[in-house]
Amino acid sequence: MLELALGLAALLIGATGTFSPCGLSVIDTIGPTGHTGGRRITATACAAFLPGAIGGALLTFGALALLGQALHGIGGRVAYAVAAAIAVGAAILEARGIPIVPQIRRQLPEHWRRVLPMPLAATLYGVLLGVGFTTFVLSFGVWALAGISLALGDPRLGLIVGACFGIGRAVPIVALAPLAGSSAGIRATRTMCERDSVYAGVRRGDAVVLLLAAVALIVAPGSAGASGVQIPHATDPAATADTLLFQKLGGPAVMNRGSVSIPLPGSHPAIGGPYIATVVGGNSVQLLDRSTLAPIAQIPAPGADAIAVSQSWLAYRAASGGADGIYVRYIANPASPGPIVQVASAGGVAQLSPPATDGAVLLYATASPDGSRVIQRVLGTDKQRTLVHSRRLLLFDPSISGKAFSYVRSDARHSRLIVRGRRRHGAGRILYSIRPGAGTLWSEALTDSFAYVTILEPRAANGADASIVGISRAHPRRLRERAPLGGGNHLF
Repeated sequence: MLELALGLAALLIGATGTFSPCGLSVIDTIGPTGHTGGRRITATACAAFLPGAIGGALLTFGALALLGQALHGIGGRVAYAVAAAIAVGAAILEARGIPIVPQIRRQLPEHWRRVLPMPLAATLYGVLLGVGFTTFVLSFGVWALAGISLALGDPRLGLIVGACFGIGRAVPIVALAPLAGSSAGIRATRTMCERDSVYAGVRRGDAVVLLLAAVALIVAPGSAGASGVQIPHATDPAATADTLLFQKLGGPAVMNRGSVSIPLPGSHPAIGGPYIATVVGGNSVQLLDRSTLAPIAQIPAPGADAIAVSQSWLAYRAASGGADGIYVRYIANPASPGPIVQVASAGGVAQLSPPATDGAVLLYATASPDGSRVIQRVLGTDKQRTLVHSRRLLLFDPSISGKAFSYVRSDARHSRLIVRGRRRHGAGRILYSIRPGAGTLWSEALTDSFAYVTILEPRAANGADASIVGISRAHPRRLRERAPLGGGNHLF
């Protein structure tokens, strides 16, 4: 939904630029009356103008998205709220027909048509128009799309916006240029230039698509899995504002982004910083580019069976000599990672949970006959403290998102998903509760707006099964009681 809304907005906002002096000038320049080459040169110039416009727009909005990613990472609740506010503000200004400010009063270099071959000049004109900020700006939507791309910091969305803006910028010009000088072309140009209502109507259309984009941005933090979503036969969720990863039972790791599901190489997927990570071969971790899924590096991680990743750190759990261990590696340069450092161990009947990271903050849980606890450690330092502990209840499998963390609290009768601030005290708030006989909560993930948790469902007939549910952090809920499924708690 978000991709469609932003793409539609970019298309119409790009097309609005046709009303600018530069847009009208290019129509005449590459049209049959703008040179001596006739319609053959016009066709070639139009064919060259389209990729130029798309390339310029990709450069602008892709670069802004990359800058946003470098400044604050991809997405997040605040980022989507800021982007939605930008879209609403621009929509109001467009609907009211406010003069565009700041305005860039710059024309295209007219002499290019005289000193360069027309196809090359058309390509360069396309690049300048596609960039959007090198000529007159005819819609607040251009500024809004730039702000949204920067706020979201998602290169994939930046490229979608850029491609659609470039197409919108180019198509009307490519359609009208062959008509330049003809009666139909003159009528079209007069309509655009002499009837203020046409331009005003297009700007009102920009307002509508910007409002649609704002709605999509508000909904987007939960689009990877809205409250009430259920993914059958799956476990090990990992999530951000717009992406959900999980492990299919008996199948591949999967990335779900919007309505698109993509199998991933390896197992036990994790996401953080610019990376998606999976365990491959049981002895190494494959880092993939979060936006393109291009391989970045393969990092040795002997025995890894659960992982977490951030921009600078890779953490994993592994068993060795009958004991669990949590290990970390510094990956600011993935091609040359730091040494393996063990930060926790548990032997005998004690167990360690899978790790969770956010920046340099590492969370993990320990469970033993003496009790269980959730521990926070600041990587690269000796700082460590217990966030929550119990001698009677099982506290396990923490996840982290900013200043909040979640964990599963279980006893002989109930399983509950708890969320609490890392700097607060007490058990925290029950976000999701499952009644006796309905199963056991286990591996989970946390974002600013949603939590995802696995329900282990032991079935006498088919063996153990599991599913993932998504829960809005604003609307805690409890699973209704259902027929007992048998079995008990299982630690991974």
